[in-house]
Amino acid sequence: MFRVTRGVVVAALLSVTLSAAARAQWRGLREVSPSNGPVAGIDLLFGVPQGRFHQFVQSVGGFGGFLTVPLDRHGVLGLRVDGSMVFHGGDCYLGCNLETSSYIGSLRLGPQLTVGHGRIRAYGLATAGFSYFATDVSDHYDCGCFDPWYSDGGSSTLLDDFTGSWEAGGGLQLFLGRRQRVAVDLSVRYENNGRATYLNNASVTSNGDGTFTIAPLRTSANLILYHVGVSFALP
Repeated sequence: MFRVTRGVVVAALLSVTLSAAARAQWRGLREVSPSNGPVAGIDLLFGVPQGRFHQFVQSVGGFGGFLTVPLDRHGVLGLRVDGSMVFHGGDCYLGCNLETSSYIGSLRLGPQLTVGHGRIRAYGLATAGFSYFATDVSDHYDCGCFDPWYSDGGSSTLLDDFTGSWEAGGGLQLFLGRRQRVAVDLSVRYENNGRATYLNNASVTSNGDGTFTIAPLRTSANLILYHVGVSFALP
């Protein structure tokens, strides 16, 4: 099991959104909105690292959340707050008394445009913010074997790094039921984190005494992310 620790509280601010939609006409295509208020949602995501990042990290997986607040009365244009946490590695040492986990927490906001009519609606988004790369080590049984970093048991961070981040992409909302207030959300996005410093499993070595030797990596750290989730209109 992965543990999220200090500094990543930010990424646990993961309540995110999906947008509302709109009513407006455009010959056979209309922009519609299932709700005049904000829309929130949660999702699971799988990511494929790009470029040099893919040489050291094969895949990522995690969860996210979103909140979209409409900026016009039809809900065509919205302000989206998007958060996610994805994990890309981890291992256990000393009989699994010590466990490492590597993750990326992200928080961004930006505009979302929603178009469509009926049960199927399309949207596009562009957001900017930051990402937090970290590798934590956890002392699950308070074995006292992790004194160099954390003498009282619990968790601590071997390495972390903040980077600027932006994301762009689009998806579909598939609305359910007569009231159309709940939707399945499918999307694909490109996440650009610039260059980041991080660890993978191969760059963390246990010294056998509760200490670790690390060999930090610094490369571009961009991802293509696939999201599957659900959104719902807030009352």
